[in-house]
Amino acid sequence: MHIFDLGKSALNAQSSVMQQMAIRYGRQVAFLIMAALFGFFALITGHGLVWILLVFAAHMGPVGASFTVFGLDVLAALVCILFGRRTYLTVAEVDARIARDRYLNQMRDSMTMAAVTATVASAMGRGSAGKVWDIVRRKKG
Repeated sequence: MHIFDLGKSALNAQSSVMQQMAIRYGRQVAFLIMAALFGFFALITGHGLVWILLVFAAHMGPVGASFTVFGLDVLAALVCILFGRRTYLTVAEVDARIARDRYLNQMRDSMTMAAVTATVASAMGRGSAGKVWDIVRRKKG
């Protein structure tokens, strides 16, 4: 039963790894969606900026305001892209991976011990033990 407990613990650790990965990827998707939204706003503002430059080339008031809004949209889009592209393992995910690997190694060790025990306890093992017992009995007599 020890093997099954270790297998269950390894599966629980893998489940935790998958949950942490889903949270991390969810954050990335959210930031990339925000970046796309601000990129769309920058595109709209850019079109407005071109229109304002063509219509009011001599007046700096609306053009300066358009440049400011356009610059802020581009800056916000770049920041969101940087946050969305950044990926790192959280402490909980690293701990879950370590626990999973530890349980899998323990499960392999237990399965190896079970195989060795089964070999010793099999007919070949019992026959060998009988031969060793015969040798021990002969030395006594």
